[in-house]
Amino acid sequence: MQLRKWRLGTLALALAMPFLASAALGEAPFDAGASGAVDARVASYQSAQTGQGYKVYALELNNGTVVKEFVDSGGQVFALRWSGPDLPDMGMLLASYLPVFKASVQAARQAGKRGGPVLVQSGGLVLVSSGVMGAFQGYAYLTALLPPGVDVQALLK
Repeated sequence: MQLRKWRLGTLALALAMPFLASAALGEAPFDAGASGAVDARVASYQSAQTGQGYKVYALELNNGTVVKEFVDSGGQVFALRWSGPDLPDMGMLLASYLPVFKASVQAARQAGKRGGPVLVQSGGLVLVSSGVMGAFQGYAYLTALLPPGVDVQALLK
């Protein structure tokens, strides 16, 4: 009976996962209050500014790291930028693009690369992450979702 309850609970959680709010690339922006699991990691959330064809939202995580979401007019996160004392949860940020990130990191390690910035350009994902303990920064964007006329390099500075 306990095993059956565990399986039902696991199934319910698995079905709910797509609806949990996050600041993930290619998805809707973070929705404060939509998910206790995500909300527990976020200290504050605010609309930062509006650009030409996009909006910017800022999340301050409980660890002091700030994540900015760049959201297109259709409501999808097309880019992210982070900086702070700790790395953000890459699973939370990358969602379905996490396997692309992990594969790129694994390939770099197998090629003998250790340390230094992480650079990913694969599957439409561009990601750069660097830093040292206490000072991390990075950005990620999806080439297919960039709004027309947006200079991504200027946007992510």
